[in-house]
Amino acid sequence: MAQAAEDRGAHPILLTPVAAITCSGGTAVGNRGFLTETAAAGTATATPVIDLHKLSYTLYNTLKLCPNNGDYTQGAVGAFFCNDHTHFEAAGADKIAGIVTKALRTGKFPWRAISGS
Repeated sequence: MAQAAEDRGAHPILLTPVAAITCSGGTAVGNRGFLTETAAAGTATATPVIDLHKLSYTLYNTLKLCPNNGDYTQGAVGAFFCNDHTHFEAAGADKIAGIVTKALRTGKFPWRAISGS
């Protein structure tokens, strides 16, 4: 897919999956698959990879979402996540969008050298 995007003039970026909320005591931890595969696809196609998985569970730790009582209908965890522990309420979606935006702004991407941005 990365090559198909480049063939059409786009500058692809791969993202690892966003982490769901999983706590080990007071620490949010990684819990998703396809991390190695995403990194390998990036290497194989010379496509930049944003590690959204790590960025997201790091955010959860910054926000102190762990430990929690498992009630996804109230409190900080309820305001961030839907009841399925994976998808986001509006506030959580905004925070995730913010870390992706920051990664795009601060990352070293090949098109910056071309466009000067």
